[in-house]
Amino acid sequence: MKRENTEQIRQQVIVATDTLLYHRGYNLMSFSDIAEAAGVPRGNLYYYFKTKDEVLAAVIAYRLQQMREMLHQWDESICTPLERLKRYCQIPVNEQVNASRYGCPMGSLNSELGKSQLSLQALSRQQLDLFKDWLIKQFRLLVPEKNAEHLAMHILVCTQGIALMSQTYADQDLIVREIERLNAWLDHVSV
Repeated sequence: MKRENTEQIRQQVIVATDTLLYHRGYNLMSFSDIAEAAGVPRGNLYYYFKTKDEVLAAVIAYRLQQMREMLHQWDESICTPLERLKRYCQIPVNEQVNASRYGCPMGSLNSELGKSQLSLQALSRQQLDLFKDWLIKQFRLLVPEKNAEHLAMHILVCTQGIALMSQTYADQDLIVREIERLNAWLDHVSV
């Protein structure tokens, strides 16, 4: 029972930190902020994580697991690579309120860490790498004669750019317009 409670509290800290990272960023987030967001006394937080870097690693592992489950579910439930690619492009539309306020949770974190914390940025980049690898797989299925890696990177660049510009201009409609264009591009690429 105690072990279950310990794991439950640890997970509570990870989920709260995930949201905090997205809304505040890594460098402005303190252990006190994490403890408050998770509803855990600050001293108890050290039982689960000794450093802020350890919490970040746990959050990234949590995000990666969530992403793997989502991509697996798409692979199982969406029939064609084109429709799976379009489903990926739907993420910014589904998250347009948050994206127009905070940007992309992966992109904004990578940008922040890439300025001066390169080892942490390399850890965070795993999130984008997971999507990139999945996108490559979809493009190889959709258009085997084309360069799947270049096409996958194009989708990543577009979706990250859309999130950044939507946040910069606080414009949710920009997301919808640009994703419609990206879907039209996908239709064109697939013929």
